[in-house]
Amino acid sequence: MKQETEKQENKQGENEFLSRAEMEEKLKDIPEWKIVHQDSMNKLMREYTFKDFSQVLEFTSRMKKFADKEGHDPILQSTWGRVTIYWWTHSLHGLQQQDFDMALGSDRIFSNLQKVGVDES
Repeated sequence: MKQETEKQENKQGENEFLSRAEMEEKLKDIPEWKIVHQDSMNKLMREYTFKDFSQVLEFTSRMKKFADKEGHDPILQSTWGRVTIYWWTHSLHGLQQQDFDMALGSDRIFSNLQKVGVDES
């Protein structure tokens, strides 16, 4: 019974807004990201640049797999050579720990893609 209560408390903690001070501290781990206030809520935003549209498509494909796996969807805006990502928790209309975790995961996907490149054929 105690374990079940602890799980519920942890789950509730995952669905809590972060304070402004907590958000600023977490931004130190993802320095390319910024907090934007859009549609009456805070969101994490970053723009990634690529050498061509093939890389854009590969990145967005990898982001889809990542988001599906984590059950947390971003807004992806793509154009030639650029993808802008917004993370926030839709149900809370704001930011929580998972959004920062997803931003960090997005950076890892970008970094890995830059290392391996994309086959142009």
